Amino acid sequence: MKLPFANCQLKRSNQRGFTLLEAIIALGIVAMVLPALITLVMTQLDGSGVIRDKTYAYWVAENQLTRVRLLQQQKAKKALADYKVPEKESGTVDMAGMRWQWQLQSIAMDTLPVPGFKRVEITVRLMGAADGMTLGRSTVDEDQPAMARLTGYISDPETVLVQ
Repeated sequence: MKLPFANCQLKRSNQRGFTLLEAIIALGIVAMVLPALITLVMTQLDGSGVIRDKTYAYWVAENQLTRVRLLQQQKAKKALADYKVPEKESGTVDMAGMRWQWQLQSIAMDTLPVPGFKRVEITVRLMGAADGMTLGRSTVDEDQPAMARLTGYISDPETVLVQ
């Protein structure tokens, strides 16, 4: 004599899939891991934005140092005979949809055995969007650290001895 439950047991063993308990445990694990993963991705995106802004700030500083060097070359060629590297200078420039404020400071290098060299320090700070929207301020707070700080050296063609 066959038991009526023997067939049901046989059919169940052929079925495949998750039990309710296994499904609940899997959803619990996903629910705990997903917020951590989203936080990690957001942190990476924020970090890449900071790196992008610092890269732009260094480009602004390099552009200003190149501008001063080109003016010095024109002075050497007598095209700008009266140009002198300023001790302090500042300005704003728009780059990559943002407004940047740069400050240049030149310092005479009297300690070198060859006269006529100056150290040029350029600092760059982010002001805000180039369309006039600022990041909560209309001027740059000089107490805040600069996004980029670049140091270069320039010679004055009139005072450097050419050998």
